[in-house]
Amino acid sequence: MSAGLRVGTYNLWVAHWPATRTYDRAPLVRAALDHVDVLGTQEGTAAHLAALTGDGFAAVGGSRDGGTTGEHSAVLYRTARLAVLATGDFWLSPTPDVPSTGWDAPTYRRLCTWARFRDLATGATFALLNAHLDHEGARARLESARLLLDRAAAVAEGGPVVLTGDLNAEPGSEPLRVLLGGGLRDARSASTTPPAGPATTFTRVLDPDAPVPADALRQRIDHVLVSRDVEVASYAVLDARPGGRHPSDHDPVVATLRFPTP
Repeated sequence: MSAGLRVGTYNLWVAHWPATRTYDRAPLVRAALDHVDVLGTQEGTAAHLAALTGDGFAAVGGSRDGGTTGEHSAVLYRTARLAVLATGDFWLSPTPDVPSTGWDAPTYRRLCTWARFRDLATGATFALLNAHLDHEGARARLESARLLLDRAAAVAEGGPVVLTGDLNAEPGSEPLRVLLGGGLRDARSASTTPPAGPATTFTRVLDPDAPVPADALRQRIDHVLVSRDVEVASYAVLDARPGGRHPSDHDPVVATLRFPTP
């Protein structure tokens, strides 16, 4: 197995960017990059990505609406550690090769951005798929999970697979059962060391400038899933709140992974 690679997922929160009424979110979100080598993101616009790339990070992935406007599911990666071998986008719908909504998703186009990488430190290769599943359509989430499994097999070309994303699905839900039944493992449960951080990844922050009520909804809907040939050395949910401020309404999830070497 290769030396550890830090792989994360982070919903960047399309609202309140780059600042709320009282604080600047951008540096708080950028701080997550110190903990990762590659990061699947959700809800980032071109403005988010411009603030997060450079200084050793680049990004792949287009907009869910086509072109560059609107939300992305971009994958950010540390250029000194990873080289992109191939990349692409597909929509979570019955017509995945064109911008489209899927099944019972009533409002938003949902996108998966994928990349096949070579680890420059070890020579190991792997495919990473990063997705944002619909928050309204139950059938859309289920069919999207099936589509992700099908496409993962194609883009990985027989190699290791990592799936990151805001899947809008908690452990035990039908989409997670499909993904785990299709050969993926939850990095949290697969970690060889105890998970760090809170058990949840999403907190409903209705007003980022106000205290969050104690009874605010908390869920674990952001995931790092891996194929069975990937070793998970650690798993953490990073819940930093500098000065009590929320960088996002989601917390980043970071897993240290080891891949088979050539």
